[in-house]
Amino acid sequence: MIHVDVVMPRLFAEGAGELRIQIELKTGSLTALVGPSGSGKTTLLRLLAGLETPQKGNIIVEESVWLDTHQKINRLPQQRSIGYIFQDTALFPNMTVRENIQYAAPKGQRTLVNDLIDATGLETFINQKPTLLSGGQRQRVALARALVRQPQLLLLDEPFAALDAQASQMLRQVLLELHQTWGTTTLLVSHHEADIQALADRVIRLGQGRIQTDEIVAKRTVAALLMEPIIRIDFNESQQQWEIETATTQLRSANPVWSQFRVGDVIRVAPVD
Repeated sequence: MIHVDVVMPRLFAEGAGELRIQIELKTGSLTALVGPSGSGKTTLLRLLAGLETPQKGNIIVEESVWLDTHQKINRLPQQRSIGYIFQDTALFPNMTVRENIQYAAPKGQRTLVNDLIDATGLETFINQKPTLLSGGQRQRVALARALVRQPQLLLLDEPFAALDAQASQMLRQVLLELHQTWGTTTLLVSHHEADIQALADRVIRLGQGRIQTDEIVAKRTVAALLMEPIIRIDFNESQQQWEIETATTQLRSANPVWSQFRVGDVIRVAPVD
């Protein structure tokens, strides 16, 4: 279990305020943080990573105290068991794929490095530099590099934002499979409904630094999901509904969230019997 209780003055999109978050994250869960830009999502990730310090609060990870402002405990980022993936993958440009992953690995973990290269489908690219890779391939390297440390907490800040639909689909599937295999507690910041539907088992919505809603959703499993790309999406003016078509399914909804979907996005549809 991860316990988080932090308070921090912050300038939000709506003006000055106070980020005040109290949550508990179940070990092995994958929680999506959603909400408008400037609502405090990235700030919360940075507080967990030790990149910012709250005015007061505590962070306790599996009975290990990372932060306790009352007792003046504040572990440095390198002392916290985290993996952090940004929109910008921040790979070392002078290192190959294997070298980037190996750099973050504990000593003597060559087998672990190889396992992650296989799991992320990077075998073909192990000797290439990041500049020769696509955006999706670079994010897979970043994911493998983050997981090779076997972190207690994986932080993902809009990892799909700069990717096209096909690359996003592939990375979602890789992330879901690795999450279920490794069981790393994960926090995902995303603005895209397709990411949340495919990955999250809990959705927390923030607004001006406060939790507005906190919803547990059905646990995702690769076997139980049929993920298909959207081949057509239209808005039916007469019925005021969105219509989505995949290779096997036609879906309709008046949910305004569907306006975020685009052709090529992958959505969850009912399993075929």
